[in-house]
Amino acid sequence: MPLPLRRHWLAPLLLVGALGCSVGDDGPAPAGSPAAEASARAARIAALAEELGTTAKALTSLTDESRRKVADGRSTTADEIEKMRLLTAQLDAKEAELRREMEALESALHAAAGDPAWPQDEAPGRR
Repeated sequence: MPLPLRRHWLAPLLLVGALGCSVGDDGPAPAGSPAAEASARAARIAALAEELGTTAKALTSLTDESRRKVADGRSTTADEIEKMRLLTAQLDAKEAELRREMEALESALHAAAGDPAWPQDEAPGRR
């Protein structure tokens, strides 16, 4: 037969744990703090990712529209290919900027944390 006290010690422990998780300031990070800077960088990365997605969707739409224009004789293949090349160049530039921002954020977070294993060296072997 289980002891009746067994059930009663768990409830207060869970209550203390739940309160411990909810204590603290839930507002934004103070201006100029590392957390605020990381948050601003993360917001910039999110905006860049959204721009990249929008540009990729535009390229997909342009592809379908270009096929119809060429088939209807409203445009030439060369003109439509040039439009796609320009949009692809924009896509590549946005992707490169997003990659740079993400690498900068990652480096800053590791530096702020004092990570002794950063930057990591390439591991030899196939990837």
